[in-house]
Amino acid sequence: MEHSSVRQLLRGTQQNEAEAKRRRLTLYFISYVGGIIMAVMAWINIEGGDTLLVGSLAGSAAVIFANVILSHVFPRYDLFYYIAGLIVCFTINALVYTGGLNNTGLYFIFPLLFIQIIVVRYKPAILYVTVTLGLSMLMLFNQDKIAAEYPPEHVSRFLIATFCFVCVAFIGEYFWHQSRREMLQENLERMRQANTDPLTKLPNRRFLEAVFFERAMQDPASYFPLSTVVVDIDHFKRVNDKFGHDIGDEVLIHFCELMRKTVRNTDVVARTGGEEFLVLFPHASLSQAVKLAEKMRKTIEENPFVKGDIHHPITASFGVATALTDSNIHATLKQADDNLYTAKNSGRNRVVN
Repeated sequence: MEHSSVRQLLRGTQQNEAEAKRRRLTLYFISYVGGIIMAVMAWINIEGGDTLLVGSLAGSAAVIFANVILSHVFPRYDLFYYIAGLIVCFTINALVYTGGLNNTGLYFIFPLLFIQIIVVRYKPAILYVTVTLGLSMLMLFNQDKIAAEYPPEHVSRFLIATFCFVCVAFIGEYFWHQSRREMLQENLERMRQANTDPLTKLPNRRFLEAVFFERAMQDPASYFPLSTVVVDIDHFKRVNDKFGHDIGDEVLIHFCELMRKTVRNTDVVARTGGEEFLVLFPHASLSQAVKLAEKMRKTIEENPFVKGDIHHPITASFGVATALTDSNIHATLKQADDNLYTAKNSGRNRVVN
């Protein structure tokens, strides 16, 4: 997994926990409150005899409740937010068309527009509001084709007030998103530092436990079968004893670059100890993982560390195991570790599964 992919995974984890919760709770609150208000208004207007207005309000309330109930059943889908935005668009233009009770429908447009802005994501909301107000203006300037009647002074003042309201609302949303993005970037950098080995720039054990495995448990279909490979550099202590720790660090960096070159973009190479690493192959069978590990072993063996007068061969031992489901991931990691010790005890520089 590339450094940018790790960063993206961290970003997704942080956004999912904060932004998704905010949007979901906002949708729930607005839908239940708004649906109840529309249902009550439909009931109140029954006596007025305006069948079109009552039908529009009752229909909007029914669709709102159906949409929010489905969002409970399928909480990961963003479709319900955009449906809510379309419901608001329909409701606003139904109020403009019918005029509401005694042509007072225009007064309800402002809170509905605000709902549309905050329920739909910031950028799509621009399109939603533009279409909604475009349809409304088309009806307001062609009142001979709608049921409502609005005095010209009401129309002009409504449009001016709406323009000011929309500008202020979008400016507020824009700066909220900007400040949130800055906070997200700062938190993301802290997360990256906490989840990355400072020397090799590889993900560390914390990343594996707190991010990768957690994500795999939540969405097993995207990761399993998950093959694990525990890697240990052979006789690394001799490098430090012979050349010093500075050269030892450079050997580690060289070793990591070789491993990175032999894995797929979806794979993860993490440093779990001094000279020990864990490679994860999502959606890879045991035979595929053994082939990938053998390719990695050969690449390492064929590319010794070279610097000045130093020409030091490098080899590594590999223990491979595969988890078919998320229920046996910990047993698989232990099995891979046991296989690594078998490889080391069998002469090193080999792959054991």
